[in-house]
Amino acid sequence: VGAADDQAKDILCSIYSRISQAENEVRVSICCMSPESAEICKLASNCFRTTKISFANMIGDIADKSEGANKYDICDALKCDRSIGPICMTPGYGYGGPCYPRDNKALALYANAVGVAPLIPVATDNYNDIHHDIMTDNQLKLSKEIYEFHDVTYKPNCAVPMIDKSPKLEVACSLAKKGHKVKIIDKLSVIMEVMKEYGDLFE
Repeated sequence: VGAADDQAKDILCSIYSRISQAENEVRVSICCMSPESAEICKLASNCFRTTKISFANMIGDIADKSEGANKYDICDALKCDRSIGPICMTPGYGYGGPCYPRDNKALALYANAVGVAPLIPVATDNYNDIHHDIMTDNQLKLSKEIYEFHDVTYKPNCAVPMIDKSPKLEVACSLAKKGHKVKIIDKLSVIMEVMKEYGDLFE
């Protein structure tokens, strides 16, 4: 909770306590701070997750190029380390959506504005782009007549048809622009969003 005074803090804590009790049997922690701290904290939370995603994907890409190595075994072991944790440590597609890429850039812009070099969020975004290229190359090695992509929203099993910076669509788009046939298979509402964004690039 970011609150400028005690009255606002107490009201917000009361609201969030009732919400958490209604949705969870276990009471959640509510951290109170200044609005400025809360804004940085919110950005930092998402940026830390993207850093873990890019790191897991980098380790996965290293393992894929190392004979005898298995990226899932490596990342499963890393998840057991309590200082690392299991969340966002499974190699796969990169990150996308309305929040992650935006918040990385927002934290980097603010860091620059206050004179701090935002090396980590910038590197995280850069590797996310590199990983899209690696996944495209891996698909090309399969030499398929048609490349199919299922469940193409920005995150798996998304309840709403949001395709903002979808990592699967980034790879699909790259393949299609290289002249390969790409088929998108998803719910009609998602397909409509894909057509709005990409026109007839895909089947």
